[in-house]
Amino acid sequence: MKLKAFNLALVLLIGGSFSVAQNQSVTTIEEYNKLVPHWGISWSPGSGAVNGYYPTFYTGFVMRQQSPEKIHVRVARGNNTRVSVILDETTVSDHLYDLAARYAFYNKVTSGSGAMLNINPKGAKFLPQLSYFNQILESREYGILDFVKSGGQSDEAIYQKGLETLSKLNPGRVFQIQLDLKNEFAKWKADIQRRSGGDAAKITNDAKAVVTAINTLVWGRVNYNAKPSDDVMAKLKTAVSLAIANAADDQFVPAALELFKATTGTKYQIKVMGADGKFTSPIQCSAASCVLSYPEFSAVYPTGSMEAKTSDEFGNRINLFATPGLWQFLNYAGKEVDNIRNEPHYGFIPKMDYEGIGNGFHNPAVRFWNPASGLKQALGINSSHNTLWAVKRGGVSHGCLRLPAGHVWELRQIFPVENSKMTQVSFYGNNSGDFDVYDIDGDGTAEVMGVQYLISYGLQGSNGLARREGQGFEVNADKKLEFYQDLYGARNVFRTTGDGKYIFANPKVSVQSYLDFKKKSVGTRMVMNGEYELYEQVYEKEKVQLYSVGSSMGTTEKLKVRLMGRVRGCAPKTDKQACGQAAFEQEARGLVR
Repeated sequence: MKLKAFNLALVLLIGGSFSVAQNQSVTTIEEYNKLVPHWGISWSPGSGAVNGYYPTFYTGFVMRQQSPEKIHVRVARGNNTRVSVILDETTVSDHLYDLAARYAFYNKVTSGSGAMLNINPKGAKFLPQLSYFNQILESREYGILDFVKSGGQSDEAIYQKGLETLSKLNPGRVFQIQLDLKNEFAKWKADIQRRSGGDAAKITNDAKAVVTAINTLVWGRVNYNAKPSDDVMAKLKTAVSLAIANAADDQFVPAALELFKATTGTKYQIKVMGADGKFTSPIQCSAASCVLSYPEFSAVYPTGSMEAKTSDEFGNRINLFATPGLWQFLNYAGKEVDNIRNEPHYGFIPKMDYEGIGNGFHNPAVRFWNPASGLKQALGINSSHNTLWAVKRGGVSHGCLRLPAGHVWELRQIFPVENSKMTQVSFYGNNSGDFDVYDIDGDGTAEVMGVQYLISYGLQGSNGLARREGQGFEVNADKKLEFYQDLYGARNVFRTTGDGKYIFANPKVSVQSYLDFKKKSVGTRMVMNGEYELYEQVYEKEKVQLYSVGSSMGTTEKLKVRLMGRVRGCAPKTDKQACGQAAFEQEARGLVR
């Protein structure tokens, strides 16, 4: 293997993560993270492998969201996929019980004679991630199993414990949003005045202008993609007229708030915990203030895109996305959304498509044999492992979007259990030149979304299995500027500061709507005037357990793999049909003895 850009800088970046031990005790998520590779996953195959590959299941700690409208999936320039999830009271309250159900089910199907899944196949070498997962569930640091077993807690206590634990187990990815809506509405008022030139018809009589006006009301948190109803149009016209007239807050803010509620539907019709420890509405408005306050989960994943380039307006050659626009995940007859492909290089991980020709999210689909010893040390790969999976952050596919293997499983864990609900989740594919600009922590300042991931590589060939084997592995820790110039564009896109920040000027963004549904284009685009700092989320270590179901993957085996992404448990008072537990249990009865 050729290791082009590796030196001490990567070791320092990783923070001293070296050779991974096979059996260690863990009590905290920080200890768990130290025992898995910094980027990617690794293993050595044995007799139970299928062409060197094994299926996997998720051993991380995200919540499951059963309401499709509260999940936002967006791919953008820079080869990032952001998944943001509104955390309503049911999702938060179910979380501990969901973890406990996964703990019980995972151990049921991996232990005892005749276990459904073999996590110790002959000759194979895996990280014992199920053991790490179990130890976190058993740890007194979090008290998850003890809390679930004790029973009798109030609704408020279950919610508080659920949110606290979710935040601790997903550091840097759970945000307490505290948006000043009066300030957001004031920015919108000024923008409407500028774009309308005093003529409301320029906004309300043009379909694209309507889409822009609605979605910029509170940027990033409306995402209205339906054809506007008569009610929405009436509220928009009222708010636009008051904005143009520069109406006082006592008139304008209530009108803007009504428009916000009409265009967000049930997304924010949730309960949150107030300062008094009681449930309350996330929107609290008075004559003095108007605030949107709620918890939100956001993950940013590095993403492989189409092996092709396009040009931006400055002549930069940037990565091409095959499927921009507005899409929903597809249900293929006999396969469902999370279908398990036959080809071993897909790793028997759900391939979730949004375009009928087969474009969707799947695993890295490129592996490296026998990583160099220096790379193993730097990435924290176990010295006895000879296979590495890591996604390329760049052009690599025929059209699909590739995620790290653990992140595909995490995405599946976030999605609803039932196929019927999964098909209602929207996918926002940005134009190739457009960024994801988002106020991820709700502090009133939007940033360009990014992630701390600096891997790229080439393929051994352009056809067949040669496309599934990598070469020229590049770790660009000491060439970050060059990496970003290649990724984002070197001319007129960003500047750097003396303290290592990346600042993007006037980034363009996509505003998907019904006008773009299944059209492979984004008709409504806009410029975010000003300068925006690059936000780089810490890469989430991949948490998956490898296992064997035998040396072949027939229909029954693939159904078992799929089942592992649908494990579900819910809080005592939650409706088991609505939360997906009943659907999982029905499916499991047909597969598990």
